[in-house]
Amino acid sequence: MKVHYDFSGHTVLVVGAASGIGRETALQCAARGASVWAADISASGLQSLPSTLRSAVVDISNPTECDALVEHIVAADGRIDAAILTSAIQHRMPIDVMPDAQWQRHLDVNLSGVFYTLRALMPVMKRQRNGSVVAFTSGLASNGWPGAAAYAASKAGIVGLVKCAALELREYGVRVNALSPGLVATPVFLEAASDEELKGYERTVGVSSPDAVVPTLLHLIADGSRTISGTVVERRLVPAS
Repeated sequence: MKVHYDFSGHTVLVVGAASGIGRETALQCAARGASVWAADISASGLQSLPSTLRSAVVDISNPTECDALVEHIVAADGRIDAAILTSAIQHRMPIDVMPDAQWQRHLDVNLSGVFYTLRALMPVMKRQRNGSVVAFTSGLASNGWPGAAAYAASKAGIVGLVKCAALELREYGVRVNALSPGLVATPVFLEAASDEELKGYERTVGVSSPDAVVPTLLHLIADGSRTISGTVVERRLVPAS
């Protein structure tokens, strides 16, 4: 069986599009006809994307920049049909030696950044009475990991934010979900994990490539998932037979 997605005539915002899952998602949405806006704090990463994707350098920890991004897209396209919010940082350090600034930066990017972007999107999607937003949580939110307290706490907050937003937007036909993508070879994960940790995962549960996550995201923003909202989707790697 095969699934075919046609996003022609629809506008998709991908935040964190300069690398990893965000990059692959932006490319795949564009390949399916969507008008894609790629946003990221990395200007050089965005410049490496095809010119057919429109891009914007944005620091999502700044609420003013999030508001301006959404306003700019709506001014150009008149609507935003889906938003996939992949931006994140993960710098590991034991709790008892973690500086205030490092704790706060994780909250600012991983949690507040999603809140600011979602808040800016809500009036647009309410007016449309349609739309889908996907934010990213992590297995570390429930399982924990030494040194990952700031990252894990921020990702746990995403779950509560998504569930509340889904209830607030339900009557408008707007969906909000969280995806826990499992172990994926993104820059955020590869730069945080030790060589020993990475080898251990590869021997046991496996580590997937960023493009392997895209089919789940395409489903979550497509009409086929119009009854799914307020849900945490946990993606697990299935070993090849």
